[in-house]
Amino acid sequence: MARKPKPPVPPEILAGFRILERFLEVLRPLDERRTKDPRELDPRRKFDAKGYFVMMLFTLLNPVIGSMRGLCAASKSRRFAEGTGLPPVSLGSFSEAQAVFDPEILRGVLRELLSRGGDDLPAELRGKLGGTAVEAIDSTVWEAVGRMEWACWRDQYSTTQKAVRLHLRWRIFGPGCGGAQITPGRECERRVLRHDLLEAGVMYVGDRNYSGDYGLLRRIGEIGADFIVRLQDKSVIHELEKLPISAKEKAAGITHHVRVALGGRGAKDEGWRLVRIQRPGGENVMILTNVAVERLSATEICEIYRQRWKIEGFFRWLKCVLPCRHWLAEGPRGVAVQVYCALIAALLLAAHNGRLPGKRAMEGIRLWMLGWLDDDELAAWPGIAKKG
Repeated sequence: MARKPKPPVPPEILAGFRILERFLEVLRPLDERRTKDPRELDPRRKFDAKGYFVMMLFTLLNPVIGSMRGLCAASKSRRFAEGTGLPPVSLGSFSEAQAVFDPEILRGVLRELLSRGGDDLPAELRGKLGGTAVEAIDSTVWEAVGRMEWACWRDQYSTTQKAVRLHLRWRIFGPGCGGAQITPGRECERRVLRHDLLEAGVMYVGDRNYSGDYGLLRRIGEIGADFIVRLQDKSVIHELEKLPISAKEKAAGITHHVRVALGGRGAKDEGWRLVRIQRPGGENVMILTNVAVERLSATEICEIYRQRWKIEGFFRWLKCVLPCRHWLAEGPRGVAVQVYCALIAALLLAAHNGRLPGKRAMEGIRLWMLGWLDDDELAAWPGIAKKG
């Protein structure tokens, strides 16, 4: 008996992994509207910004290429030209590109992808928070090579202690990047948040480092945003008013719920709340927020803070599963392009089924890109099929 033909693979199964095509779909209108560097308009130039960004993204998704030389060599192959539509690229042209093409356009791509993805707030929070986006704030560092003199870290004059820092706003309820900034490793997280990443209508969830700057916390409230941060143990606390704690909240480990003022003499009532929760191991965690008790209960504040770990999980995914490790460029612009492309790759991959692909799923995607899996085999690969 003849074998029954397999049903065709649904187009939506594979559409989520045609990363380069989907990236260009978002990039093109932004590229057409931007003001270009005069060097880009040279009629002799064949290698444009779109080509540079596509090559960066291609390298992040390809398991074979791990260097600029390998990438430029691959660009001379027929299959690379057919798949990307790019001309062969020399080492000199690729190296020069980091000084010519502005990575700012990629931040626009991140914002566009965020607007398309939305935020999967739980139903009970959606009614209370309305359109407020809940985002974890943190940073992570990558080791840099000694030649990257701009990437100062612990010792400004050391040739070995070089690092690049990614400052990130990451959506807690559903993958999404609310903002990102690339700086030298020694750059302060709080300074970058204050000057580059603050935005109204966002609830920022941060670790205890952010609670060390009361001026920053006031600024967050002044622009119409909210914060939930872990309070440092050394903080000077003035209890102004005890707030009620329900039996359910006590059972969850909440021991204190008070309105507080922070600082030494002259501490002002900012309307901030302090929630202290005792973890199962006996550790006491103090959580500070400017969110009114009418909007979120003490239990909900603690639960939102508990979800902050998701940004740590994303950093691990970015470094270990994608991974973004080897630098294809060494200037600040080129490094920013590579890291922004890694974030874009994460959002495009997560758009398929609402979550980042795990290690096994990434293996299937890369084998498919290499031609070792056909469409049916990719659709059946573990972690690829959509939920539900």
